[in-house]
Amino acid sequence: MEERKKPTRPFSVIYADAKQALTRQVGNTMAAYGLPIFMAEGILSGILAEIRTNAGNELADDTARYEEELKEYYEAQIKEKEETFEKEKAELIRTFEEPAVLEETEEPEMTGTEEAPSEAPVIIETKEIVEETEVD
Repeated sequence: MEERKKPTRPFSVIYADAKQALTRQVGNTMAAYGLPIFMAEGILSGILAEIRTNAGNELADDTARYEEELKEYYEAQIKEKEETFEKEKAELIRTFEEPAVLEETEEPEMTGTEEAPSEAPVIIETKEIVEETEVD
């Protein structure tokens, strides 16, 4: 059976609900204090100015935090790649500078069925032919 996820509430619905709740609260506050509309308008203008300032500060803080996290991420990536590069570089240098050491350490695998060479290799002397001879 396919798992169903709870639908996410759209931002447009959240926006409409929040606006309606704020409007209701403003109306309730005006009624509770007996404020005329011109006074409520001044209060709301001040609140809006504070909100705009806070929104700008929040955006600046979020941007600075994001840029710092991005910088740390890329610095870590660079460091990791540099370490990998140095490790591979050292291995290649060691391989090319010390090939005899690698050859000495590599031994052929013996399964037990092969015979070890018991005789020394035969050396054949070669002679130079000085004059022509006929072969019958």
